[in-house]
Amino acid sequence: MSTPKPENAPDWLGTQLAWITGPSWLLSVVTHGVLAVAIFVLSQLPSCQRDIAGKDGESFREVGIYERPAAPQEVETDSDATSDEPPPLAETFAEPTLVNPLDQPPPVDLQLPTMEATPLIGAGVESALVESTISDLVQPLQKPSTLSSQGTANPTPGGTSFLGIQDTGKRFVYVIDRSFSMDNDNALAAAKAELQASLERLDQTQQFQIIFYNNDFVVLETRDGRFDMFWGTDPQRLQVNQQLSAISSAGGTRHMPAIQKALQFNPDVVFLLTDGAAESALSRGEIDQIRRQNRRGARIHCIEFGRGARNELRDEGNFLIRLAKLNGGKYTYRDVSRK
Repeated sequence: MSTPKPENAPDWLGTQLAWITGPSWLLSVVTHGVLAVAIFVLSQLPSCQRDIAGKDGESFREVGIYERPAAPQEVETDSDATSDEPPPLAETFAEPTLVNPLDQPPPVDLQLPTMEATPLIGAGVESALVESTISDLVQPLQKPSTLSSQGTANPTPGGTSFLGIQDTGKRFVYVIDRSFSMDNDNALAAAKAELQASLERLDQTQQFQIIFYNNDFVVLETRDGRFDMFWGTDPQRLQVNQQLSAISSAGGTRHMPAIQKALQFNPDVVFLLTDGAAESALSRGEIDQIRRQNRRGARIHCIEFGRGARNELRDEGNFLIRLAKLNGGKYTYRDVSRK
C-alpha cells in the first residue's frame, strides 16, 4: 500500500513517501510480537504463578503485606562508643546485698573470759581517781610566779622587785650602767637577766622604761611610737628582749645625765644599777640637784655591783647610799665575783 502523492507535490517527494510508508506494516508486526513475548515472560515469574499442586503446595497462595516485628535494640558494647544520656540507674548499680555481721559465725571459736561477781557489802570499791588526783590534774590558769631575785615570792601586789629590792607603783624606770667595766665577770649579762625577771612581774596596767648609760645614755624605743613607755604585756616585753641583745659594754661612766632623763618620765620608782660608785661618784651638789628635780617624789633605789665583800667602812662616802636615802629609796650591794 502506498500513499498517494499530493496533487501539487513535486516528483521527488512521491519517491520519499513511498520509502517511508511502505514497510509500516512490518513495524507493527514486530512491535506486537515484542509485547507478546514480554507478557509471556512476566507470567512465568514465581510471584505471579498460582500455587499448583504437585509443586510447592495444594492450594492457591495468598498474597499480602507481611509486617516484620521490630528487633530488640542492641546495647553498644564498644569501649569507644559514647552516649549523651547516662544509662538507667537500675542497669548501672546493682542493688547491694546487706549482710548483718552479727549473723555470721566467727571464723574461730573465741574463748571469752568468765568473771565471777563477788558480792560486796557496803558502798563498794572506792574510785581510783580520788579528789586529790583531780585537783592535781586540773589546775586553774595562773600568772607566772612572782619570785624576787633572791628566790622568794613577791609579797607586794601591784609591784615588782629588782635584785632583791621590792616596790609598788604604776611607772618604773630602770637605769643600768653599761660602761666598759661592766664587762668584767659578766656583770652586764647578769644585769640583763635580773631585768627580764623584774619585767615579768609587771602586769598590763603598769608601765616601764629602760635606760642604758656610759658616757651617754640610750633609751629603748617603743615600736608603736604613741607612748614613751612600755606596758607590762608579753608583746611589749618581747620588743624589749629584742633590743637587749644589741646593748654591749663600752666607754666610761656618767651618772647625772641618765638619772635626769629617768626623772623626765615622771616615774613612781627608779632602779639605778652601777659598778662605778667609787670611781665616778656624784658630788653632793649633783645629788641635791637630783633631789630638787624629783618633784614627783619618785623613790630612787640604788644597786651597786662590786667585786669582793662589801666594805662598810666606806659606806659614809658612798654617793649611792646618800642618793637613795634622800629620795626615799633603798641601797643594796651585790658581789658579782661570787658564782
